[in-house]
Amino acid sequence: MDWFKRFRKQAGPARKLKTRSAAGGTLHVELAEFAPAVVPFLGLVSYLKLELYTQSSRAVVAAPSLEAKSVLAEVAAEALSKQQRFTEQLRKRGEDPHEAMEPFAGLIDRYLERIAADDWHEHVLSVYLVSGLFDGFFASLAGGIKDGFTAEAIEILADNTGRDRLRELLAEQIEEIPGLSDRLALWGRRLVGDTLLVARGVLALSEHRTFNANEMEPVFTELIADHIRRMDGLGLTA
Repeated sequence: MDWFKRFRKQAGPARKLKTRSAAGGTLHVELAEFAPAVVPFLGLVSYLKLELYTQSSRAVVAAPSLEAKSVLAEVAAEALSKQQRFTEQLRKRGEDPHEAMEPFAGLIDRYLERIAADDWHEHVLSVYLVSGLFDGFFASLAGGIKDGFTAEAIEILADNTGRDRLRELLAEQIEEIPGLSDRLALWGRRLVGDTLLVARGVLALSEHRTFNANEMEPVFTELIADHIRRMDGLGLTA
């Protein structure tokens, strides 16, 4: 994939992004500047977490070992716990969580349909990569929301407990099964384009900045860099 070749060495530790100004200079752009209002943010994250819970639960059924079932059950429980903490915030604001989530169901459902996998290992890799990508993405967006829940939201999204165990499980499977590494590397690369489409849709909800496609390259660069780091952590060539 050209995306990976182009951005592989550009990953930086911070989410301070650069974009060209009209005069040809350089502006520093924080991802947080594209944050939506708090209620859409809570609704979107709540629905995504609900679907990640569903996807993780499905993987439990076909898991090849008791250890795998246990890890995936933990990941599912963690996703549901996070989802409930976000929906609780919606209720505190007098919002119906189902109504707040509904506008984003189509966007997320179509995304999950496009990345659906019949193979168990590919499905589990999707859960691992997608949850990591979007937790980091939404944690950065949350930094731009002026709300008392912001710090807690970032803390919730930054919790990698279940995901770390899932990474270890995938690493064990890759080491034990010949040819799995190549197959999962290919699958991981397939996820990028669809993930960027979702990110584009989310950034268009910005409360502070007018959406401008020309400013998106730095944002997408960071998303791809995060993806590459997770792939590298599994020994998968991006």
